[in-house]
Amino acid sequence: MAGKLLATFSHLAKASMVRTLSRYARYGVTAMWVIAGGWLAGATAGEVRHAFTVVPRPPEVMQEVVVRNVKDDDGKRASFRIMLFSDEFRWRINSFDALEKAGKRPEFSDEMKTVLNSAKEIIVVGASSEEIPSGVPFAQGRVQEERRAARRADKIAIWVREALNEAIPVRKLNVGHHVLTGTDETSDQRRVVIILVLQEDEGVNIDQSLRSAMAGESVRAPIFEALLSKYSLGSQTSFTWVP
Repeated sequence: MAGKLLATFSHLAKASMVRTLSRYARYGVTAMWVIAGGWLAGATAGEVRHAFTVVPRPPEVMQEVVVRNVKDDDGKRASFRIMLFSDEFRWRINSFDALEKAGKRPEFSDEMKTVLNSAKEIIVVGASSEEIPSGVPFAQGRVQEERRAARRADKIAIWVREALNEAIPVRKLNVGHHVLTGTDETSDQRRVVIILVLQEDEGVNIDQSLRSAMAGESVRAPIFEALLSKYSLGSQTSFTWVP
């Protein structure tokens, strides 16, 4: 009889312990939801958007790579969405009339405008192909082409700013003149690249973080390796930014 009573008490004690643990677990989950709710209530809409979403790829973009939490030399982090434009849209942006004259400018789709407006910062990349006018000395021609790359970044930045609904900073990166290869087909050397900064720690060195992001993703996107090693300004120890 005593054994049965002892077994009964043991069973009741275990059941009580399970109920107690279950109750505390519910309290813990509830507390977590309260904390999360408080963060969501206190965060701005922009912070929530940047933390949890990446706006779908627009039709102008042929390839893109999202690289998160890339450290600079001091350990501060930034996240990037690096977008490579389609041949058709690249041709429209890089055409002589669009760049050197007041020709018909390309128009961003609504999807592209949404993507641009999702960024904390935007970086546009200006590049020039290896072509140098006949009869122009190489050194002089390279300087001219680096200036052309800067103008290309300037022009693309203007079009990007016109598509923005918010005061988002736009940086202009000049990678310069492509190294000589002797090829007759140089259109790939004038690729159009726009980079969105999705997240950044305060005081992060974007130059260092972006360079690390490109180097780390050069296998998935060979254009990054080219930007870092095949252009006169991109291959330097730090990037060249257009004022």
